[in-house]
Amino acid sequence: MKNHSDKCRRGVACCAPAKIFVLFLVLVLVLVLISCTAERPAGYADPFICTQGDHGHWLPAALVPFGLVELCPDTWPGSLTGDGDLAHSGYDYSDTHIRGFSHLHRGSSGGTTIHDRAGLISVVPLANNHDDNFFSNPVLKIDKKTEKAETGYYSVHLEEERIHAELTATTRTGFHRYVFNSPAGNKVFIYEGNRGGSTGISCRLISSNTLEGSVGDKYFTIVFDHPVSRIRYWDGTGFMEADSLYKTDDGGILCEFDDLRGKTLQIRAGISLNSVVSARKNLLSECDHWNFNRVRKGAEKAWNSVLSGIRVKGDKDERTIFYTALYHCCFLPVNQTDVEGFYRGLDEKLHHAPGYVHYDGYAFWDSFRTKYPLYSLFIPDVYSDIVTSLRDIYSQADSWGTLPGSDHPPHGVIYKACGRNWYQKFASCRHEHMLMVVADAWFKNLMRVDIDEVYPFMFREVMLQMPEKYDTTGYIPARPDQTGEYAWDNRVLAQVAKETGREKDYNYLMKRSEYWRNTWDPEIKFFRARAADGTWLDFPEDPAINREKYTYEGSKWHWRWNVIHDVPSLVELFGGNESFLRELEYFFDNDLYTAGNQIDLHAPFLFNMAGAPWLTQKWSRKILTEPIIQKYGTHGFFTEPIYDRVYKTTPDGYLREMDCDYGCMAAWYAISSMGLYQVCPGNPVYQLTAPVFDKVTIRLDDSFYKGKR
Repeated sequence: MKNHSDKCRRGVACCAPAKIFVLFLVLVLVLVLISCTAERPAGYADPFICTQGDHGHWLPAALVPFGLVELCPDTWPGSLTGDGDLAHSGYDYSDTHIRGFSHLHRGSSGGTTIHDRAGLISVVPLANNHDDNFFSNPVLKIDKKTEKAETGYYSVHLEEERIHAELTATTRTGFHRYVFNSPAGNKVFIYEGNRGGSTGISCRLISSNTLEGSVGDKYFTIVFDHPVSRIRYWDGTGFMEADSLYKTDDGGILCEFDDLRGKTLQIRAGISLNSVVSARKNLLSECDHWNFNRVRKGAEKAWNSVLSGIRVKGDKDERTIFYTALYHCCFLPVNQTDVEGFYRGLDEKLHHAPGYVHYDGYAFWDSFRTKYPLYSLFIPDVYSDIVTSLRDIYSQADSWGTLPGSDHPPHGVIYKACGRNWYQKFASCRHEHMLMVVADAWFKNLMRVDIDEVYPFMFREVMLQMPEKYDTTGYIPARPDQTGEYAWDNRVLAQVAKETGREKDYNYLMKRSEYWRNTWDPEIKFFRARAADGTWLDFPEDPAINREKYTYEGSKWHWRWNVIHDVPSLVELFGGNESFLRELEYFFDNDLYTAGNQIDLHAPFLFNMAGAPWLTQKWSRKILTEPIIQKYGTHGFFTEPIYDRVYKTTPDGYLREMDCDYGCMAAWYAISSMGLYQVCPGNPVYQLTAPVFDKVTIRLDDSFYKGKR
């Protein structure tokens, strides 16, 4: 008995260190998992947020930050819908059918995407036999329960074809992986995707497993990991045997393979905006192997690298909204350079971008307010390259004797030179206030180009937007909104002129920056349209009416606060802080604020500037985290006011009719939720409010600020 007890005691003694060791290992594992989670902010981003109907217009594409390739399904009927809840990105979460997986998309804006909803260079994997009519509009049913999207990755099961599809991407390539589970034949149909927005598809079979061609002026090299056993082309009415080269304005090419049942077909596609040769080089440089998971992990790593520039701790849902917003901010603008650094400019010529990335695809009227102040905090290297790209746009436009202009409202920028439209691979939406983005970078010491090189272009932009002829009246007749807007540009550029010793320009621009005062009616204390002879034009009996007569996309209340470059003077015109705050509180208390459009995004932060920071904290927090009443859509009142959160974690992630507009609204959430807001880009002052999170850490790029890049 004694011996047995001794053995037990010895056993317990022996087990104790082992248990401690196991507990230690568990603790280490937990710490490692916590650390890994902390290092993977991309895991919080949800690509399905803002992909449903008219609620943001994003898409769950496989892409890397600012990547040219956005590989994603075009859904049906959303990608072809002409009215109602449009799927401007080409993808609508509500749809249960797709029209193929396309490589080039642009989401986030209502009616201004480059492809008018559907994407370009589309791949349709097929197992079943389909009649000829199918290929006029190939539509396949998906199993929504299997749909999955992560940063840099998308997958879904094609229900009737019994094909499991997976997509990932690099900057300039798309990688497809299809698992075939059907006993029928196995095929891939390749067509332009958006037939209404392209000039057809041209294609050449250069080997048993490689196709090269173009859709309009977008070029591709497509490689299969199985040889093509038969190839035919669809001419819009029927199939014909293909020779080595084929082109159709309304068709596609059908590649057939030997039995792939139970096997995987992989496809790599290199894309270029310059040439087929460049597409091939892009593919060989970025993806010269068949390791799908390596590409997927590379995309995830790229997203984690960018998103980890800002770390937040707090509520899980708020972190999801935050990192999804930050993720959406990094879709646009787009890297348009090939791996060798070449891009096609506004002048249709091939240009080289030595030591930087040339970006295009902008909507400055929307996003200058929020996105670029955010970029300056966590990706200054990208911001710097964007400014260098704007130098390119300025100089190439100038070679034709003009600069980007605007017919605003309502259609945004139209490039005009020598009686022709400007050439753009991916049309930007708007260029108003582009100079404010450049000036803001200069004041923050984030430019690599010399300010003297771009200043003449910036000055010409000011004069193009509000020409010299308006110096006589001191305002733009019938447009108090434009008069106020372009006063911002003049004030910001005046400060650049002052700092660079251009005294004459400074005095002239400062005078013009005051023109907004000439549209202020002191009797009613609203901005009001005036005729060229100085007489006041009609004003609505109720200034809350959202009629777009004299003011763009907003009521007279919305435009009442738009003196972002000189808030103290606006406060003075109201009669001082007390009167200003009373009117601003009335604006918010009576649900006149519109969170779904750009015009009054800065309004919650004006309380700060009039001496009531607690009201900035109150209203910014409500807009960020609580349901609020919204009366206004983009162009008028909702039929019934909406009571909902502005930012959510669901596919209808924004308010109805709320476009993200190239990341503008996502950036508003991201920067405001951190407790910051820059009211006037070009004036590098951030207003403070209470952050949504317990802790916010911004990783400053020391190497950039020390001039090592």
